[in-house]
Amino acid sequence: MEGFIVKGYRKTAFLLAVIFAITMLVSACGNSSTGNSSSTSGQTINVLLPPWGNFPKSMLAQFKKETGITVHLTTMSWDDIHDKIVTSSAAGVAPADVTEFDWSWIGQFGQAGWYEPLNKYFSSSVINDTKTMPIFKYKGNYLAMPYSNDFRVTYINKSIFNKAGITKMPTTPEELMNDAVQVKNKGVFKYPIGLPLSATEGTATPWYLLTKSFGGDLFDSNFKPEFTDKNSAGYKAMAFIISGLKQQKIIDPAAVSLKDTDVISNFQHGKTAVDLAGWVGNMSLYQNKAKSTVANSAVMIPTPGENGKSRTFGLPEGLGIPKASTHKEAAAKFIQWIIQPKQLTEIYSSLGLLPNRQSVLQELDKEGKLSGGKTVIKVMPTVEPLFKQGAPSWYLKFSTDVSTTINQMASGSMSIDAGLKHIADNVNQINKNN
Repeated sequence: MEGFIVKGYRKTAFLLAVIFAITMLVSACGNSSTGNSSSTSGQTINVLLPPWGNFPKSMLAQFKKETGITVHLTTMSWDDIHDKIVTSSAAGVAPADVTEFDWSWIGQFGQAGWYEPLNKYFSSSVINDTKTMPIFKYKGNYLAMPYSNDFRVTYINKSIFNKAGITKMPTTPEELMNDAVQVKNKGVFKYPIGLPLSATEGTATPWYLLTKSFGGDLFDSNFKPEFTDKNSAGYKAMAFIISGLKQQKIIDPAAVSLKDTDVISNFQHGKTAVDLAGWVGNMSLYQNKAKSTVANSAVMIPTPGENGKSRTFGLPEGLGIPKASTHKEAAAKFIQWIIQPKQLTEIYSSLGLLPNRQSVLQELDKEGKLSGGKTVIKVMPTVEPLFKQGAPSWYLKFSTDVSTTINQMASGSMSIDAGLKHIADNVNQINKNN
């Protein structure tokens, strides 16, 4: 009996050891490891990205050395990538094994079911560390992993503010407006606030940001417009822009012809005192003494918000895997590898693409390598999706309509009420058709 028990114990122990070994093997296959694997080693994957995502060849060579996977990277304009994804995916063909996936595509691509969910490829710790990850979530599935971070902040030329007797940075929209008026009235600067008001994509962004700043959102959970009521955040945001242009006259009338890149250039060269909806990555440009005249006076602050609570939204770019790809596992290994701290740091250093992982940003700030680091770290946890339920499939059409309508309001051919009603009517018609 004793021998039977010993044999039974040894048999059980052996089975448990086998089960443990199998469990560990399965776990290893399902985590974020990018080690050389016989199932993917020797494969070649095609990666399609915009020019700013042209990863250094040395990085791709290192990835091949570590995994045995060859990467064929092709760059194409952002618009052309979108069109290629649409036409290829509609035909059931993969545009590449890994592609650019912009935040604004989540509704269209999610609804079409063209992309592979990435949930199983990343641990909860990595997802939680990647603060902009929720922006790529569609019906519970993460369709892309962000590799390039972008959200909006506000830049102030503190020298101009100081000359007007302002030493405390604004924390609310009202304070920002009053400060700009003071700068103007003191004769320090005629048009302190820089905004794009031409019929181009970037014109919509300040309105979106100010809507958040005034404590609201553009739509309810069913995409019903919430910006036509005079007490709504969206209405207050538009009134801030138009009254700043026409009543307070703190925005240059020439803004009706300015694009967002023009506003950046103007602030960079000291031609405006406030870049209201600035790109977070522009601090390195503004502080570059070789390229900027405001290197010693430009400061980054959280965009002023209602009751001092700053809100902002993210516009990150991600990496996604088309469902039609025949190399999904190899593609996943590439994405897992790219978003590791070492690679994200190198990408930031070589391409200037801001990491999305909080831990990497903190380390860069600790090393003194992150421009505007303290503000970036402070704002990052507050970054939220522009649309809580994900960007709708008709976002691009909506954004174009918004930009065109704002330009008409700024030009005087349409009132605030008429303009916002026009935008809302178009959205309601889209919802009705859907």
